[in-house]
Amino acid sequence: MIMKKIIISIGLCLVGLVAVAQSVDDVNNAAYVNKRGVYLLPQAGDFAFGIDASPLLRYVGNFFSSSNSEPKLYDQAIYGKYFLQDNRALRAKLSLGFTNSQNKGFSNDEILSDATVTDVLKMSGANVELGFGYELRRGRGRVQGFYGGQVVLGYCGGKFRYDYGNRMDEDYKNPESFDFKGEYNVVWYHENVYVENLIGPLVSDGRVTELKFGNTFSAGLGAFAGVEYFFAPHMSLGFEVNLGFLFSTTGEAKRTVEKWDFIDDERQIRTTKSNFIDGALYVGGRTYTSANIFLMFHF
Repeated sequence: MIMKKIIISIGLCLVGLVAVAQSVDDVNNAAYVNKRGVYLLPQAGDFAFGIDASPLLRYVGNFFSSSNSEPKLYDQAIYGKYFLQDNRALRAKLSLGFTNSQNKGFSNDEILSDATVTDVLKMSGANVELGFGYELRRGRGRVQGFYGGQVVLGYCGGKFRYDYGNRMDEDYKNPESFDFKGEYNVVWYHENVYVENLIGPLVSDGRVTELKFGNTFSAGLGAFAGVEYFFAPHMSLGFEVNLGFLFSTTGEAKRTVEKWDFIDDERQIRTTKSNFIDGALYVGGRTYTSANIFLMFHF
């Protein structure tokens, strides 16, 4: 009887110790495992895919203002990771930026009196950046910090195109055209240079039909750091900042002009290298900074 009581007492003590140990483990692992026992954080061998949440957040933020617009998914960053260890990963980041807009102006119709025609300036550009890096992580529970270094490659290009309502021909050798520069005074930012005098299409004896920027290619090194919060198993929302140095080279720009040749009495199209960017050919370096809010999925 006494032995039975001793065994029961020891058994109860063991059950109590197991319960206490289990509760301690639950406290320590509560941030790592959800109620269904699913591990929250990435592990060695996992892949991750993420998108920049900034465009969507800007859309939500503008929802209550008059500046509301659709999410600009053409200005986007895409993330990819492969975890070598629980706290180390290889990563890639692709940033895509596209611009496509137009301005309109009106000129007197050369054929019909008391009528107007529409001149259109179309502006387009692309900015692509690709980064490859090595990431280290540390943290406790759902909140994880990360940092590392990366190699960055980039491309940037763009052009202006002018479409005129009045044609240039033998009857109208110097047709009226809208002077976009005088009306809009547009400032265009292209990579390293602010360009203020590109938008004026009229030259001494003709008019510009296209202005094409020299393509910019860049390469450099950078560092990144951020914080990631796992709000669900293998799903996280994070914030990241980037800082680095890029070496870039920009080729010469080209300008296409239509003009009437009064000697041969014909319309001519000529494309020449343009010096509307100071120095025409740019070679140099610059620092860069960026910040993103991202949504990440791990699998």
